[in-house]
Amino acid sequence: MPRTDENGRQLKALLDYLLDGEIDAKDLFDALGVSSSTYYRRIKESDYPNAEELRRVADRFDLSYPDLQIQFGLMSRQEVLNYVRATESTDLTVATLREITTKPSVRHRPKLSELTPRLDAPPL
Repeated sequence: MPRTDENGRQLKALLDYLLDGEIDAKDLFDALGVSSSTYYRRIKESDYPNAEELRRVADRFDLSYPDLQIQFGLMSRQEVLNYVRATESTDLTVATLREITTKPSVRHRPKLSELTPRLDAPPL
């Protein structure tokens, strides 16, 4: 049985809720950087989602990584607060996730009708 959030939802259901709509499974396995078969195998395992998978999902969908970790029980709110306090006491600046996260550029493949032959390539 995979991990669930504080309300008993699995990752996909939580994302549907947070992002106000249906997230396709393809969006999730693209975000995780795995094949569809790996994704469907992973969602049945007890350690799904792990911290790295939550980080990738947070990056892709512009969500808070610490909040996702808290939701799925990988960190407590107190642990996050202790971490922030510890970094503040060492005079380090803590960047928020929104400041350091950039959306990945999405490249769309051209349609077949938009393709043209390469002049530098030999004929087949």
